[in-house]
Amino acid sequence: MEKKITELGGQVATQTEIVSVKKIDDQFVLKSADQSFTCEKLIVTTGGKSYPSTGSTGFGHEIARHFKHTITELEAAESPLLTDFPHKALQGISLDDVTLSYGKHVITHDLLFTHFGLSGPAALRMSSFVKGGEVLSLDVFPQLSEKDLAAFLEENREKSLKNALKTLLPERLAEFFVQDYPEKVKQLTEKERDQLVQSIKALKIPVTGKMSLAKSFVTKGGVSLKEINPKTLESKLVPGLHFAGEVLDINAHTGGFNITSALCTGWVAGSNPI
Repeated sequence: MEKKITELGGQVATQTEIVSVKKIDDQFVLKSADQSFTCEKLIVTTGGKSYPSTGSTGFGHEIARHFKHTITELEAAESPLLTDFPHKALQGISLDDVTLSYGKHVITHDLLFTHFGLSGPAALRMSSFVKGGEVLSLDVFPQLSEKDLAAFLEENREKSLKNALKTLLPERLAEFFVQDYPEKVKQLTEKERDQLVQSIKALKIPVTGKMSLAKSFVTKGGVSLKEINPKTLESKLVPGLHFAGEVLDINAHTGGFNITSALCTGWVAGSNPI
């Protein structure tokens, strides 16, 4: 890419940190510690504020603020969740295609228990809808209804409760669920059986927060889209100023959607005449 840019008459400045951006007459003036650059069209693609070690320090938002743009509230998105839960007993357990829900938000995907709470695609997606203080509901075996699970227990009533559940769940998770119940399935009272089934189908997990922006995959929030021309991604406030990628108030689920958004908005902004 660098070779192609050079062939087309462009200039690439690597290892160069821009510290200020201004507009003087019809020219944008960008300054580093020891250099100055000018241009008539500026495309800001600095990323959001997550993972600053990759260069996304939030400087793009500072540029936008300098030009009087609105920055919507910045939050961690696609972030692992911190929970008030027995982490150590379950850390390291991964589950495929479980259902994590909070209110109208229902996500079925893979989940990982960690030493601090929850991670994996299901938790990362849910992080867009919680801040801390919510209680999530986890269905660790959505393939079976409560009625089906009760019937399964009845079919395995001669087995130990742990051994019966081990056929459906990882052993340590089975141990977690049965710790307060009789050893044998047949020793369960009807009330105990219903409570066990309910806990497997709707395990309550209090969320205490999310990882910081610095440890999250995506920044939620950014330059307000109300102030951006959607056809060109040019600022409605400053002619010649464009924004693309995660610096904008755009965020999506895991699965390649965020990188696709960055590529598409970059193409739109860069396709307009310079």
